[in-house]
Amino acid sequence: MFTTENIIGDIVFISFQNKSMLNHVGIDLECGHFKVLGYDHLGLWVEHPGLYIFNGEDKEGKPLPSGEESKERVDANIFIHWANIQTLMHYPDRKGYDFPSEFDKDIGFKIKE
Repeated sequence: MFTTENIIGDIVFISFQNKSMLNHVGIDLECGHFKVLGYDHLGLWVEHPGLYIFNGEDKEGKPLPSGEESKERVDANIFIHWANIQTLMHYPDRKGYDFPSEFDKDIGFKIKE
């Protein structure tokens, strides 16, 4: 049986009910591919596909000349409520999309019989 637990760590396709619900975190997509980091009864945690902070001012708050602005990539995670997920699509065994589950690792003590 396949469950939501099986997609943690994988890249899945997500289609949104209402794309405007994610505008405030810089996502303006009706659908896209996202790496799933976790889930609970409220929704999914996914890796933000590309969050950048632009710096267009100097230390005194004055605008920087064109071409001198800086851009910094920021690692971020976003929460997507189940109510905003229209559908999910997983790619079993597809290279670059389906990764080993953290729940399948052999961690802990082993007792030799």
